[in-house]
Amino acid sequence: MTLDALAPLTAAGLLVTDWCPARCRHCYVCSGPDRSAWMTVEAAAGHLSALARLGVPAEGIHVGGGEPFGDFDRLLAIVRSAREGGLAGIGYVETCGFWATSELLVRRRLGALADAGLRQISISADPYHQEFVPPDRLRRLLEVARAVLGPGGVRARRWKWLQAPQDTSAMAEDDRRGLFAEFLARYPERMTGRAATHLAPLLGRTPVAELPEQDCRRPLLESRHLHVLPGGEVYPGTCAGLVLGRARAGAPLDGLVRSWRLADAPHLARLVSGGPAALLPEARRHGFTPEVAGYADPCHLCWMVRRHLVRAGAAGRDLGPAAMYEDAGRNSLEAG
Repeated sequence: MTLDALAPLTAAGLLVTDWCPARCRHCYVCSGPDRSAWMTVEAAAGHLSALARLGVPAEGIHVGGGEPFGDFDRLLAIVRSAREGGLAGIGYVETCGFWATSELLVRRRLGALADAGLRQISISADPYHQEFVPPDRLRRLLEVARAVLGPGGVRARRWKWLQAPQDTSAMAEDDRRGLFAEFLARYPERMTGRAATHLAPLLGRTPVAELPEQDCRRPLLESRHLHVLPGGEVYPGTCAGLVLGRARAGAPLDGLVRSWRLADAPHLARLVSGGPAALLPEARRHGFTPEVAGYADPCHLCWMVRRHLVRAGAAGRDLGPAAMYEDAGRNSLEAG
């Protein structure tokens, strides 16, 4: 590996859709019920075959979204294609559990996925999801998943919350904001995507000049993890909105990963060398003025600068997709 290449992968996720019944305030890929992109089964199979050629183990591969259970037949076909592509199955599938409306339905779906090669189900549970997904569905999913997949067949985003989830949908907004702020103090979130607009106002601010100095080499080049979006856009680790390239027919994912060099991505190059502050000169040329109060953290600054560049038509090839940056959300805390 050279200094400007990606470290060998050990994990990857196919984000097969940006559709989701929830519009969570922390979502770093800005999924929601108004989004409609879906990865085809053929494209997913190609990505999974590429990951097998790259030597990524099955346990390191997951399928998420958005909400992949929004099209169960597609999800099942994608999981099944992993074995056909040379993998030993799929490590886990992420879900908010919205679909767990009956024990029989959960049992049938999880059984079919297990037969197709699924090892674990990962349940997304926290105060943000429970603004949209009733807690009883989480309890049902957890109970049945343990029976169908075994005690080790369940993962959870926040185990403690999953043991006693609260319905946050009917809370008064001030109470909900208080709960979110308390939860953020215990479980920090990435201040990117929708969180940059909806949760950052709950946190303290630091002026740009006083933010910690950092470069982004480790998260961008050395995370050993990537995600593939429905359109084939590939982003490093959890840094949504930074595009390494686009995997598609004729340009498979393994070729992209092996041939990728930092020189192909000028915005990523600046981040690797100087962190979010290195994007400021270009952003200022396009009319960006940092907020006087500052930002919650360097990632918050990075997202707001990148969003400005996208809106100014200066995204280049390595910022996108534009819809992710343009998501405004109906639950903004800024107006509160």
